[in-house]
Amino acid sequence: MTTEAAFVLTLMVLGYAVVSGLVTRWYVAPALIFIVAGVLLGPDGAGVIEIGADTGTFTVVAQLALTVILFNQAAELDLRSILRRGHDSFRLIVIGIPLTIGLGTATALLILPVMPVWEAVCLAAIVAPLEVSLIEALLEDRRIPERVRHALAMESGCYDGFALAALFAALALASDRSAEESWGWFLFRAEVLSLAAGAVVGGVGALLIARSYQRDWIGDTWAQLATLAVALLCFQVGEMFHGSGFVAAFAGGLACAVVAQRTRAEVPTKVSDAAGHLLELLVFAMFGAAAVIVGWRDADWRVVLFAVLAVFAVRMVAVWFALLRTDVPTRSRLFLGWFGPRGIGTLVLGLLVVQEGAIEQVDLITQTVVVAVTLSLVVHSATAPLGIRLVQPDRLAHR
Repeated sequence: MTTEAAFVLTLMVLGYAVVSGLVTRWYVAPALIFIVAGVLLGPDGAGVIEIGADTGTFTVVAQLALTVILFNQAAELDLRSILRRGHDSFRLIVIGIPLTIGLGTATALLILPVMPVWEAVCLAAIVAPLEVSLIEALLEDRRIPERVRHALAMESGCYDGFALAALFAALALASDRSAEESWGWFLFRAEVLSLAAGAVVGGVGALLIARSYQRDWIGDTWAQLATLAVALLCFQVGEMFHGSGFVAAFAGGLACAVVAQRTRAEVPTKVSDAAGHLLELLVFAMFGAAAVIVGWRDADWRVVLFAVLAVFAVRMVAVWFALLRTDVPTRSRLFLGWFGPRGIGTLVLGLLVVQEGAIEQVDLITQTVVVAVTLSLVVHSATAPLGIRLVQPDRLAHR
């Protein structure tokens, strides 16, 4: 990335920050704004942002963004609340997520018959994760029943971890890795070992910060920075064990949440939240500059059809079945099924597959990621006000 591109990206962040409150009122995903800006300023536009053939910078920033986001999402989960009154969230996670990946796999095999079975599973796992924080105003709008907002927040926080597990399992079977080593051992390293390493690092780090904070050995600013450091350490330790740094980061965040609840100390995530948002916006700007035009240009109707079904229809069906025999009103089910924006999780999972190599349909997966993410951001941003009006009458039912 050139110095000029870095300057423009920084200026874009400043420009968005000063009007972010206004944008929030319009329910427009910040990521969509940065994608559009990236397209306009990229090689096919003004030519100001040049990522170049080497996507190393893009990959590093995307991985850092997802690491921080996964850690923060897990650290902010109220585990007691999930166990106590999270019946809807539990069903969406335990039933809805596997069903979404399963239906996505079947859809890929039907519409994209050139894909081998395990690569279809990879594709389904890549486009599955939702990121409601892309339209953060939805989670803050009190017109939406608390039950719905809680379920979306919990599901979004857990989705990347589950999708990562499915992706690594499919990669182990889709690639030549299974011939080089036992795929069972690969899965053990990628999942079990990564979870254990992340939990230990996150738990110890959170305990150190909490005890230091209680003894007044550390100030607010350094506590915030220390939490960010713990998130990055979780990722690095996971990679050191040749596992998954992302799974380790998610596990570390969960460990932080447990420590915070037991010590009654708040996990300071404001700085890491800001860092996550900053990195995420930079990723989407670079994504717009480097991939959107090329991805849409090369995609055929089958790719577009799969993306539409995977993002909108598959999730709707999965959510509906997950909430069968519950007292969730019909309008709330429709709202939960419709609003599943795809974002940084889908981008990074796609990058992981591309970097792994040794699979046949890398180009097809890349095109699908581009189409799915951009379609999701446009449609979910445009329909947010209508969705709120749809679900608002359910407010009385949840009082």
